[in-house]
Amino acid sequence: MKKKDGKAFWPIISAIFFGNFLAVMNTSTVNVAVPALMMEFSAELSAAQWTITGFMLAAGAAAPSAGWFGTRFGYKKVYISVLCGFFVFSVLCIFAPTMESLIFFRMMQGICSGILMPSTMTLVYQTIEKSRQAYGLSLWSLSAGLAPAVGPVLAGFLIDMFDWQAMFYLNLPIAGAAIVAALKFLPDTAAGAKIPFDFPGFLFSFIGSMLLLLTFSEGGSWGWLHSKTWMTAGLAMAFLALFVRRELKTEFPLLNFSVLSHRKFMYSLLLKSVLSTGLYVGAFLIPIFLQTGLQLGAFEAGLIMMPSALMMVLFTPVSGKLYHKTGPVPLIAAGIFLMIVGTYMMGSLSIESTTLSIIIWTSVRYIGIALCNMPITNAGMSAVPREIAGYASAMNNWVRQCSASLSIALFSTLLASQISVHAQKGNSIPAAASFAVGDAFLYSLIPLAMALLLSILLQKDKRSGMEKIMKEQSFKVKGRNRSRTI
Repeated sequence: MKKKDGKAFWPIISAIFFGNFLAVMNTSTVNVAVPALMMEFSAELSAAQWTITGFMLAAGAAAPSAGWFGTRFGYKKVYISVLCGFFVFSVLCIFAPTMESLIFFRMMQGICSGILMPSTMTLVYQTIEKSRQAYGLSLWSLSAGLAPAVGPVLAGFLIDMFDWQAMFYLNLPIAGAAIVAALKFLPDTAAGAKIPFDFPGFLFSFIGSMLLLLTFSEGGSWGWLHSKTWMTAGLAMAFLALFVRRELKTEFPLLNFSVLSHRKFMYSLLLKSVLSTGLYVGAFLIPIFLQTGLQLGAFEAGLIMMPSALMMVLFTPVSGKLYHKTGPVPLIAAGIFLMIVGTYMMGSLSIESTTLSIIIWTSVRYIGIALCNMPITNAGMSAVPREIAGYASAMNNWVRQCSASLSIALFSTLLASQISVHAQKGNSIPAAASFAVGDAFLYSLIPLAMALLLSILLQKDKRSGMEKIMKEQSFKVKGRNRSRTI
């Protein structure tokens, strides 16, 4: 392995930065292209939204396997391999002839992304010297924060100037730069641990999650009481039950469900799923409102979304500084309260809404998300013993991706239904779309209100995870000293 000196820090972090930026950016760039895709392929919203939800669901299904691939083949090789995969599938997206093929290639991108994101975090710890790892991790987080701010603007500009394929052309230079930087600057990482891959568990999880997503996505058009809806939901629950049963019994699980025995971690997991719903539903609904309701272009929609994403970037380190002073609960409660306020105000959207009001209230929502994100994660992870922290991290990522995918599928169905309701009242399509987006925001207040109550159960004391670890270590040392004395 190459020497991890100070001079190597920036080349290494640049190689990691590009890859994580690419993975996160692709969860948001397609949002601004949904109306263009619906027009290009003559598709309904329920079909077009699969380019987003399919990507995130595939990423969530693939994420637990990142640890196995990294341990078996080395994280550098895995990182470069999935970057190459991302490049190839971006090219295939450009030439996709049908909506179905585009969804398939997007799901392949999602699988690459699901392995890419946890791999980049692991590489920070494996390739950067310990004294600079915290700084490296902050830059890693910065790439994740900048991506949703910059991505939609660039994608919108390219879509308006050229066509929807242009947003996939955007991936190519970024992926290419990341591959070259990784080959040149990343040190080799250890490989060779022959841990068996839980393929049946992976298969059960993937099929069950896909069928559940299909139920939420198509339930509105099939009819919620139709036999097809109930049959698909039943099969989904059966496969997910098989997955849970498998993971509880196998020696080398993809997801270790024993982490749910830690109550605070379970509470944080529920809060994390709500946070993902708030983040991705907003990112999904707002571009649709701006382009369908206000008749703006994709570039203009991206520009309007940019300030709120920048607010999230600015306030994320603020929550880190306040955490050790206030503890997690005040920050989480304040963040959820701001999300509720911003979401409620977005519930009154109409074709007469000003872009300034949209920027203000989306920014309020994103500031709330920034205040919540780190405290929820840290409060839950600090309650889990170190020896199973890897499983807890995998569980976090799986729940986050799946809850975001399911929520977008559910709200896209709700959106299509409400557009029809408002259109039947004599409203124009832009006006009906605007009212329907407002309705969807109001419905999303329900899980947020539940989350505000749940946050009280998360953590009663104000000690940080590090303080708890130090206390545990001091107890161990005292125990050893007593045993020696005896």
